[in-house]
Amino acid sequence: MKLEEYLSKFVGLKTLYEEVEQNFLTKGLVHHNRNHILRDLARGIIIGAEEGANMKVVLAGVLLHDIGRLYPESGKDHYSVGGEVAPKYLKHAGFTEEEIEEVVHCIRCHGPRGLEEPRTLEAKVCYDVDVLSCSVGYIGVARVFDYFMREEGMNVKQMVGFPSGRKGLRKNFYTETGRKLGEGGLKKAKKFWGELNQEFAKEEKCIRKIIPDYEGD
Repeated sequence: MKLEEYLSKFVGLKTLYEEVEQNFLTKGLVHHNRNHILRDLARGIIIGAEEGANMKVVLAGVLLHDIGRLYPESGKDHYSVGGEVAPKYLKHAGFTEEEIEEVVHCIRCHGPRGLEEPRTLEAKVCYDVDVLSCSVGYIGVARVFDYFMREEGMNVKQMVGFPSGRKGLRKNFYTETGRKLGEGGLKKAKKFWGELNQEFAKEEKCIRKIIPDYEGD
C-alpha cells in the first residue's frame, strides 16, 4: 500500500500527518525537514508491512519521531521533548490512550541514541527506520555530514570526533526486514568512517611535524 492509502485507512492519521507536515514546513529545519520525514515514512511502510506491525502506530511513530527537534528552546534532548509533546498531537488527531502510549514509546527509543530499548514490534520498526535513515551506505554518510555541518555547524574534525552515542548493547537492527535492507550498507558506512578516522589522524600528524600548533578543521 502507498502512504495515501494508509492515511485514508486509519482514523486520525491523515489529520496527524497534515499537522506534523505543516509544523515542519513552518520551522524550516535544514536537515530534519519534511523530506526526512517522507523518506522515513516510506521505509516504515516497507518494514512495518513486511513484519506485520500495527501500521497506524508505526506511521504515527515515524511522523513524530523527530517532533522534539521543533522545540529547541526546551534545552532537552529531542527524545524527551518528543515524548512530552507528542500526546498533544495524537489526542488532537483522535488517537486512543493505548495508541498514544505505544507511539510515545516509539519516539523515546527510535535509533541507537534513544532513551529506551524498543520493546514492541512497532518500536523496533521505528528504530530500524532511523538506523536506515542515518547510518547506512554512502547516502547515510552524506546525510550525517549534512546534519552535523549544516544543522549543528560543526567542522570535519568536530564531526569525526563526535561519539556514536549508542546506548548499551543495542542491536544494529531489530527486525529481519530492516537487517536485509541495511546490513550491507551498514558495513560500507562503518568501513568509510574507519578509513576517514585513520586518514584524518595521518594528516594531522604530518602537518604538526611542520606546524606544531595546527588544530585541524
